[in-house]
Amino acid sequence: MNIIEISENITLRILDISDANELYTLVDRNRTYLREWLPWLDLNTSVKHSETFIKDVIQQPSKDKSFQCGVFYNRTLIGMCGYHPINIVNNSVAIGYWISKDMTGKGIVTQCTKFFINHAFEILNLNKVCIPIAENNLKSRAVCERLGLFNEGLEREAEILYGKYVNHIRYSILRSEWSNT
Repeated sequence: MNIIEISENITLRILDISDANELYTLVDRNRTYLREWLPWLDLNTSVKHSETFIKDVIQQPSKDKSFQCGVFYNRTLIGMCGYHPINIVNNSVAIGYWISKDMTGKGIVTQCTKFFINHAFEILNLNKVCIPIAENNLKSRAVCERLGLFNEGLEREAEILYGKYVNHIRYSILRSEWSNT
């Protein structure tokens, strides 16, 4: 996949092995910040772990048409955004994302998420996009609300984060409801 231009400063692309060190450094630099909402940080403790993740991401498009991209701001990796595996049977997909603490509040996640929603409906011809978010992750919930996703309700103790269960709010939008504006 080539570079996808989201805006003048924001691009997306599937990572390659040469990005492993940069990805690991980004995760490590933001470990405390990301730990509040992401369960996999203890599984990424070396560049080798980032390499393994990237190898899996590279294989995704050929397996199920889903993909995850590095989010770049002025050609610097600042996070990830993409699909969790596509649910072929139900014609739906979930989107996940994260960016470094210093890049939050700039609309970057909103713009990247909008791209993935458009892609799900226009290119993959899916019917539903979901974004499950920890109940208290207000910044992430605001992304969904800005994009017009519907709050489908609370999923109790949906995820365990470092020994503590957290509830999720499930946001979604149907193709028939989406307006690409």
